[in-house]
Amino acid sequence: MARVVLGGRTLECLATPGHHEAAVTFYDPWTGILLTGDTVYPGRLYVQDWSGFARTIDPLIEFCEHRPVTHVLGCHIEMTAEPGVDYPVRTTYQPHEPPLQMTTGHLHEIRAALHEIGDQPRRLAYPLFVICPDD
Repeated sequence: MARVVLGGRTLECLATPGHHEAAVTFYDPWTGILLTGDTVYPGRLYVQDWSGFARTIDPLIEFCEHRPVTHVLGCHIEMTAEPGVDYPVRTTYQPHEPPLQMTTGHLHEIRAALHEIGDQPRRLAYPLFVICPDD
């Protein structure tokens, strides 16, 4: 883990490969926000490196167990307000989205989804995310 100093504020930074080899997640101890970028958000979680993504989720869960996390925030939303239904790719008007904020409980759901999928990557929809192999 690294630390990033932004003036008088220090964020913790973790490598979180899987979606992309250079993916990182930031934690702001002052707000309790975990900023996950494209790794975790309410939408299609595109996974380039399946085993890398699986190895990222467990450390994220463990990290959160030792810190107060108020929200898990990704970089955008691709889901509709209907559980398990995502907007079509390239949709620009998405009037009925769920909130951006997720919880650490969603990290546990992602881990359960990865266990359900196993070693044969495939698309699988859950209420707030869809795991998609990025072929």
